[in-house]
Amino acid sequence: MNLTFARVVLAASTNDPVPEPRTTTLPPEQTARDLVKFYQSSFLALYPAFSSSSLTIIVDSLYQESPRPLTSPQYWLFWMVLAVASAARSRSKSDQNYQDALEYVARALPHADRALMPGYLTQIQSLFLLTQYAMLDPAHFDSWNLIGFTARAVVDLGLHQDPPNMSSMDQEDLDARRRVFYCVYALDR
Repeated sequence: MNLTFARVVLAASTNDPVPEPRTTTLPPEQTARDLVKFYQSSFLALYPAFSSSSLTIIVDSLYQESPRPLTSPQYWLFWMVLAVASAARSRSKSDQNYQDALEYVARALPHADRALMPGYLTQIQSLFLLTQYAMLDPAHFDSWNLIGFTARAVVDLGLHQDPPNMSSMDQEDLDARRRVFYCVYALDR
């Protein structure tokens, strides 16, 4: 077994193992869209670590008649948004929302190696989502360790400062870097 950054992060931050997924099918489209809408209004409005449109594009792609293949970070984004939204709606460990959240996390974990791959902005966004989930489900993940990994990854990528050659960087990319940095900073505080 290869030792990857994702496996180190998960080994250091997992309290109780997440059960294996019960199914391999997508949730009903309306359920997914409702959870995405809830996440967008409750979390993404406060912490815009990624664009709302990219999330909408992923959902649209998954629920087409012939869905196009997505990357591991995109699958991670989809499943973790559903997990965070379900966990936020949960009122106890025995309710359906909590069970659904665990299912969605279990569906995201096979994509961890690529989603948490160091050196990319998607790594920070993926760690950020896992940290948000950990704050809602401390029984399975340690949010303290996860926000530490996330903050260190932000510094490793240099998001805490503007790149020296800002003139050659696209303004949209620069804004995304700054947004991700401030989201992580705010969550860490």
